[in-house]
Amino acid sequence: MRHLDDNFSEERYGLHVRFVNETDAEFIVRLRTDPKLSRFLHPTSPDVSLQQQWITRYRERQRNGEDFYFMFEKPVGVRAGVCRIYDIEADSFTIGSWLFSPEAPAGTAILADIITRETAFELFPTKSLRFDVRKGNTNVLRYQATFHPTLLGEDDLNYYYELSHDNFERYKRLHLRMFAPKN
Repeated sequence: MRHLDDNFSEERYGLHVRFVNETDAEFIVRLRTDPKLSRFLHPTSPDVSLQQQWITRYRERQRNGEDFYFMFEKPVGVRAGVCRIYDIEADSFTIGSWLFSPEAPAGTAILADIITRETAFELFPTKSLRFDVRKGNTNVLRYQATFHPTLLGEDDLNYYYELSHDNFERYKRLHLRMFAPKN
């Protein structure tokens, strides 16, 4: 099992990934309050100081191994988007808060999602990934279907899925062939 230090930072598939910090609050608020990007998200306050406070509380959860919120940059220093591991339970974890700038290079969001999933499965190799997708979010539904997750249920707004580590490893190669830099 892998452990992530407070100063976690790495390069994978041409992306720089690190933990979110308070200086990222304005970028995150800009993404989360963009009408087009936030269509399928829970509402977020436009108050940057409230986001900074949330990040401060998150950093404590991160230190306790309860929550991991990543900033993806391409190139290093140019923020592209975020993704998060949370709701870590005895047999599962959730990945979400997957949100990327429209200016990010093509494929960045897909590679970031793969990196987040790889990291989660490295941290929790015996757990499964649980996630939900809003019913109207057809692009994300199509993307998620490529991993052949198990549908657990649905409600008026969402579909709820579970993805095994084996299925993730089996189907991630398709996306890596399309989007990962060629060496």
